[in-house]
Amino acid sequence: MHAVRDFFAFIGRLGIGIVLIAHGWQKLVDYGMGAVADSFAQMNIPLPQLSAWFTALVELVGGAFLILGLLLPLVGILIAVVMAGAVFFVHLPHGIFSPEGFELPLIIGVAALALGFNGGRWSIDHGLFGRRRSTPTEPEPSST
Repeated sequence: MHAVRDFFAFIGRLGIGIVLIAHGWQKLVDYGMGAVADSFAQMNIPLPQLSAWFTALVELVGGAFLILGLLLPLVGILIAVVMAGAVFFVHLPHGIFSPEGFELPLIIGVAALALGFNGGRWSIDHGLFGRRRSTPTEPEPSST
């Protein structure tokens, strides 16, 4: 059963990671950071230059780390913060439904957060830290 759970956790990390990498790449390479910062300024996002870089790097690097299963809790939190910013500063006035609604950033943020803390054993984190976290279970003493 653990293998099935780990497989589907990896599939979730892969799917969300691919979407994040695509959006980060789009900001960094396709649009350019100057255009992204200008767009953030027009949307009244605080500190648009810093916010643009933070968002693009969290999406690109965070997406890759999510796929690899590296620093999952931190990555999950950072992605959730970026997506919360997208919801509150950009998408909330448009309601929940796409194309401009907040459903996509909400789903990505919640999924990244969940996968950050439940990313499965098919991860670099598990290889590095998994054995240290797990403690052998001892049988409970009987009350007789």
